[in-house]
Amino acid sequence: MRRAGDWLVLVAGCAVAVSQFWHQMIGLGMVTLFLLGTLLVFLGTLSVIHPQLYVTEAVTVLTGIGLIALPWIFDFVDTPSAAWTSWIAGAIAVVVGAVNVGPALALYRKVVPPQAGTGQLRQAKP
Repeated sequence: MRRAGDWLVLVAGCAVAVSQFWHQMIGLGMVTLFLLGTLLVFLGTLSVIHPQLYVTEAVTVLTGIGLIALPWIFDFVDTPSAAWTSWIAGAIAVVVGAVNVGPALALYRKVVPPQAGTGQLRQAKP
């Protein structure tokens, strides 16, 4: 499921990035929608290539929250195609990112072992 979710975020980001072709919306809201879609494409690509990067999953959740709030922030709720594109892609990003952050953190801990002297307790020598 993890890889499928990362690919789903990648596809949702592509859909948001090119959504200006079917919305016919112009302005700052569309620019922001394009930039957040491009960010989702970047984060989805990083998650597919490096599944141990748990930070990308956390940023994916934040980007999804931003996409959900975007129609109200830039007042394009009255453009249903743009608003629904933003809401659906944002919900996908939030759900997939939240589900994948735990496994990504576990994989990170397996791939990158803790370093000596970085918060580990050392036993005193007698």
